[in-house]
Amino acid sequence: MKKNDRDRRVPLLTKTIRIMKVTSLCNLLAVCSISASTYAQSLKFSIHKQNSSISEVFKEIEKKSDFTFFFNDNQINVKQKVNVSANNASIEDVLAQVLQNTGYNYQIIDKQILIKVSDKEVMAVPTVAQSGRKITGTVLDATGMPVIGANVMVKGTTNGTITDMDGKFSLDVEEGATLVVSYIGFANQEIKVGNQTNLSITMKEDAEALDELVVVGYGTTTKRSMIASVSSVNSEELGTLPIANMSKGLAGRAPGLIVKTSGGGINNKAQISIRGGSTPLVVIDGVIRNYDDFIQMPSEDIESLSLLKDASATAVYGSRAADGIIQVTAKKGKEGKVSIEYGFNMSFSQPAHWEEPMNTWERAEYANKAKQNDGLPDAFSEDRIQKMRDGSGPLQNNNTRWRDLVLRNVAPQYQHNIRLSGGTELNHYYVSLSHLNQESLYKTNTYNMQRTNFRLSQSSLIKSIGLNVTTTMDGYLQKEVHPYTSSASGPGAVFGHIQNISPLTPGVNKYGLPYNIADNPVMETSKDAGYLRKEEKVINGNLKLEWSLPWADGLKLSATGNYRYGFTPYKQWRKDAAVYNWDSKEPLSNNLPSLYNKTNYGYTWTMQFFANYNKTFGKHTITALAGYEETYGYSNSYWLSRENYQFPIDQINPGPEDTQKNGGSESESGRAGWIAQAKYNYDNRYFIEGSMRYDGSDNFPVDHRWGTFFSASVGWSVADEAFMETLVEKDIFNQLKFRASYGQVGLDNWGDENNVYHIGRFEYLTSYSLNTKGYVINGAYSPTFSEGGIPSPDISWFTTEQVDVGIDFSSLNNRLYGTADYFFYKTHGFLYAPNQIDVGYTAPLGMSLPRVSTDGEYRRAGFDFNLGWRDSFEDFNYDISFNVTKFDQLWAYDPSESVSNVMNPYKRTSQQKGYYGNLYQNLGFFTSAEDVYNSVKPLGSYDLTAGDLKYNDFNGDGKIDGADQIRMGKNSFPRANFGLNVKLDYKGFFLNVLFQGSSRFDMYIAGTAAMNGGQTGELPVIYEYQTDFWTPDNTDARYPRLMSSAGLNGNNNYQSSDFWLINGAYLRMKDVSFGYNFKKSLLKDVSWISKASLAFSGQNLFTISEALKYGLDPENASTEHYGYPNERVYAISLNIGF
Repeated sequence: MKKNDRDRRVPLLTKTIRIMKVTSLCNLLAVCSISASTYAQSLKFSIHKQNSSISEVFKEIEKKSDFTFFFNDNQINVKQKVNVSANNASIEDVLAQVLQNTGYNYQIIDKQILIKVSDKEVMAVPTVAQSGRKITGTVLDATGMPVIGANVMVKGTTNGTITDMDGKFSLDVEEGATLVVSYIGFANQEIKVGNQTNLSITMKEDAEALDELVVVGYGTTTKRSMIASVSSVNSEELGTLPIANMSKGLAGRAPGLIVKTSGGGINNKAQISIRGGSTPLVVIDGVIRNYDDFIQMPSEDIESLSLLKDASATAVYGSRAADGIIQVTAKKGKEGKVSIEYGFNMSFSQPAHWEEPMNTWERAEYANKAKQNDGLPDAFSEDRIQKMRDGSGPLQNNNTRWRDLVLRNVAPQYQHNIRLSGGTELNHYYVSLSHLNQESLYKTNTYNMQRTNFRLSQSSLIKSIGLNVTTTMDGYLQKEVHPYTSSASGPGAVFGHIQNISPLTPGVNKYGLPYNIADNPVMETSKDAGYLRKEEKVINGNLKLEWSLPWADGLKLSATGNYRYGFTPYKQWRKDAAVYNWDSKEPLSNNLPSLYNKTNYGYTWTMQFFANYNKTFGKHTITALAGYEETYGYSNSYWLSRENYQFPIDQINPGPEDTQKNGGSESESGRAGWIAQAKYNYDNRYFIEGSMRYDGSDNFPVDHRWGTFFSASVGWSVADEAFMETLVEKDIFNQLKFRASYGQVGLDNWGDENNVYHIGRFEYLTSYSLNTKGYVINGAYSPTFSEGGIPSPDISWFTTEQVDVGIDFSSLNNRLYGTADYFFYKTHGFLYAPNQIDVGYTAPLGMSLPRVSTDGEYRRAGFDFNLGWRDSFEDFNYDISFNVTKFDQLWAYDPSESVSNVMNPYKRTSQQKGYYGNLYQNLGFFTSAEDVYNSVKPLGSYDLTAGDLKYNDFNGDGKIDGADQIRMGKNSFPRANFGLNVKLDYKGFFLNVLFQGSSRFDMYIAGTAAMNGGQTGELPVIYEYQTDFWTPDNTDARYPRLMSSAGLNGNNNYQSSDFWLINGAYLRMKDVSFGYNFKKSLLKDVSWISKASLAFSGQNLFTISEALKYGLDPENASTEHYGYPNERVYAISLNIGF
């Protein structure tokens, strides 16, 4: 049988997956001896098919009922043509017509129909003498449940059978035989029989199953018929990883997905981008949600996670969808017995790459060399250096290891989650509860976070009228705390002080108490210090009604209501912990405390109403969707503060009333849209789709409030063409599909409020500003008003045009697979005030001209692809895939750029792809006094010598100034990202390894990283790698000559130049997980345990990067180490189900 016919055969996907997993085995066993169930006896339907294949008839029956067909495709010819015509008939009457004169009969077992060769036909087949032996076996799915109707064939023969209701089979085989086990939705398994007589075979779901349902837009489709550009992430692969939020587990996992981490710390959130765009829109269960609702969501609650990348998939979501969509389908209950699962993850993190500082006596030697280079006396005498070595001068000649005083070696994290699900055909439920406790490297653990997530989902089907009601409630409670003092309010300051505070002075006094010096991180992290406390309380409720009209085949109506409420109180108690003099236990306090309280709360509601029609007419399938959506959001914020507390009581009332301040704000927003979408599919070969959204936003004036946006896409499944039949049969191509899309997506704003093109709230109205302290009259403040800018008459939608061309393919029996896409986006609709001189504006009105429409255009283009190979040998399975995302972007025309810049081809931003900035071009180091004399030098530089930096006089005017700065370097955001995912499985053992990396992006080192800040002048060299500075014997150095003060040569070496750009490209082992599935063997016969696995995992275990030579992790928070370092993590996880 040809592969494409086999893929098309029934059953339909949604029922196939449900039945494959056999979620209610007990019910099946109870009725397995009954030839026709109550359902079969009561069902009546009509069907009329002439000269149609058995396969087409089975598909039609499945659409009209809950039945699923099973058969051995080596025995049943489903391409055979039959006729059937029945009105209000039973399933038995219909099957009698279908199978008449075919030599096949059937057996009904509950809602499964097994098609088999009739007994008399089997009798007529000549028996083949078997010289082998009989084997038996059981075929199970990944959860340990039997797979019914799986094909079990002896490789290279027609000898085979199918599994029964218990997933069991028996078969006569020759010596040395290899079995091939196959089933729709699962990857084929090959098993060498050897000496085995009783086999247990576990099937793995085929990640590339063509009939797997994919949620796209406001509906669903299958991988076979999908012509949008969509990537997916397997959330189950994240379950064993030690991640505090979703953003930390996504890097390198899908084409089009770009994740950039900046340091680590409590609930550190990586920057997520789709194809280089801004933060993508988040859609959970069909409703646009807050970005943090996804970030804080436990991976255990995610059923599927997709990235919608082109206009074909995103245009229907309207404004804010231009940068792509992260689409999440949350887990819900499934038909079957009650299932309880518990997961535990314990991890320990440490800095991934953080060089240890040198000892003070070593640094003192280099400080003396710096003074000598500058012709100055030594900074440290031999006596002082000796005291540093022997510890005899603790107050001025110490060797304080600040990290050891403030930080511990590892930071622990604990995660627990428990899930309960189950139900019947008419009602099913899902409940989950997760808790995370994340600690920091601070010894005092005064920097920490706790989060509790919950989710409840209930679905009920009123079968008589076809109405399905789903209610969901989810949310989280999160509390994050960090110490707060007059010198530090976050980890950036604490880690900066750990590095920069002098190691010559002690951190604690002789009694081990915080020593009285400025910026002491021991004091800053003390439990006696104040605190910054942020609590987030979020709850979301969703009600969805889906009505499949019994009298209108294929028509479904739905209504959804979603309400989200968020409450976030902040409390900022600034209080310095006690410090002590060297030989005292008397506490000192240098600053009076202050208190700031702020409360944010808000809500968002969304309403959706849709009609969805899906109908197949022979080889034609039509899908149409129409609906309306509206969203309203409200937020409120208020704050109050008092300062200079005389008593350290962290409440408002004890604070001095004369220092009291308060304020607040409110905001609201509304959006609405009419949506229409149509899809046509001919014979699963030719696809065409179109969508339209009439979008409204109250960010615009009434006459510009609505915009119409659309998309169109086409697809061609070449592998299903008749001329490809030979290639398909030979497995040269199993799938080959071309697709293309074009669309326009609207944006109702651009960037944040600091962006020159951002549209302010109510900017289209005449505005006035209130100054509550405008004048003083009779000793009291009086308010004043001032007129705002002239409103723009052109405020309206930004529009992004998107083009995508892609290909999907699989080959060699689906072992080789891949996708590739090219994309091009351009955005227009930018407003900018015209240059007053250019337009002859010589009579000022006291304010600037209003912003008007421009020809501004922003472009982004690139490609992404994924290529993989998977196979199995007996009990060994593997899947290796590689994905790449490459993009770049530019302003085709930037209206805000000055005319002089545009005319300078070396400085302008328009028409230029990603670069770092305008910098001087360095020419290396001066080699001699003669070289200095004969070279052009920066204005203000003096006393230059060999080892100082030399710069290019780019414009040749004999001086080096700002005119010589030109575009240099690579953008700080990497333009290419890649991931290599390796998945291995052998007899229950599994190993998943993800390598992730990026192409070149530049980091600029300055300050302490370049020995030009912090302790410069006292101890300029901090780390061993900084000793690679220029000397006459080391002319190919990383750093210029060592100096005690940058100002001694006019700051020549620290001009903004490309010398200080560091290549941040890297390759790292991002994630690794090794474990064992006990249900595979050890616990396979323990029926009351449904799953049990133990895994060891890690993140950022090793890294290859040029940046490491400069002591930098390529994913750092600060090149000067002014931030929490990126982390290497080790973890152990346990998952068990009942």
